[in-house]
Amino acid sequence: MADIFSEWLRTNRVDDAFLRRNLTDHALPIFLTGAGASGRSMPPETSAEAAWEMAAQALTAGIPELSRLIRFVQTRVPRSFEVQQGRDGRAFTYDRGDRGDRGGRGRKTLPFVSCPYRGTASDILTVAHEFSHALQIVSSGRSTMPPLSREVCAFVGEQLLLGWVRQARPALSPYLETAWLTDNSRYLGTDLQSLKTALESGSDTYDYAWNYPIARLLAQSIGQEWTRKKIAALFRSGEKAPSLLKDYHDRPRILQQRYVLPGMHDADGTVAGLYRQIGGLLLLDLQDMDAGAVDRSIGDRYARLLQSMQDRSVFLALDRQQVPLGYVLWQRDGEGKTVHLEHRIACRQRLPDLLASLESHCPQVAMELRHAKPTDSSWGIRQ
Repeated sequence: MADIFSEWLRTNRVDDAFLRRNLTDHALPIFLTGAGASGRSMPPETSAEAAWEMAAQALTAGIPELSRLIRFVQTRVPRSFEVQQGRDGRAFTYDRGDRGDRGGRGRKTLPFVSCPYRGTASDILTVAHEFSHALQIVSSGRSTMPPLSREVCAFVGEQLLLGWVRQARPALSPYLETAWLTDNSRYLGTDLQSLKTALESGSDTYDYAWNYPIARLLAQSIGQEWTRKKIAALFRSGEKAPSLLKDYHDRPRILQQRYVLPGMHDADGTVAGLYRQIGGLLLLDLQDMDAGAVDRSIGDRYARLLQSMQDRSVFLALDRQQVPLGYVLWQRDGEGKTVHLEHRIACRQRLPDLLASLESHCPQVAMELRHAKPTDSSWGIRQ
């Protein structure tokens, strides 16, 4: 019996120990599994071509080094958004490879994108996913990228769209964030189960779903850590892509467990409740390791947070399970003008939930936060 799974490992240059360490030996990071998803799936009406254009804008903002190729893909790559009856409705991007000419030299043929579109939030993400596949194929020239790395590029494209939408289309953001979390239930659910079965017993049949779970984790880490130039290099790398991802093989885990704060249930007495709230604020500081708050004197930070609570100038948001989402802290001068505004959030995918909660209680602060200049630690990919 041919062991197709072993061949898949060799093709993608990964080993079973790497997969087990990240997918089976430890619990998956909680922030990937959909906690707190609002369930909204039908966003404001967005046409397929508008979604295609949004994908182009998001990728241009996230990978400006590829802006010329992004524009080329946007305008030249053939695509179909038609929903055909009797088909399974799965989107795909077909790499049509080289086409020989009379001189015996191959000329790269443009990929073809098929993306059945019904206008759901998941469809918008899928458009960005397939756009990113097409961009990777065009960027890599005649060099064919292994499938796992191809999916990493496509998922990075989704991450770039999510980050761009938070800034440019905030009304659309909660729908896409929810769809992204819902999609994880498949990628890290049924698809992961298929991969686990192959890890345990091997397989004589190929399941393309094996590529999704580890690619999902890699793309999440890349979105948090890589520079734009390095991401551009990945899209261009073709068959060499696994070598750019090799550093992850030496890590204990691709993604560390985050967003593990306990629920803040009602406590007897106002003093106990106050200590719980301050503890939640400090734990959120510790979750956001890039924010710099952990480098300050804990006494100074404690005093600052306590003063803000007494002044009613800090808002701690909780989800339905009473788990802290994040907090917003602000200072105003004698004329009521905001002179300082900061926020912490355990996981950036929960930012729309934090903003929604803030808008219900402190609408003016929420508006100011939406228009505040993003920081590298809180809002997407670093320069």
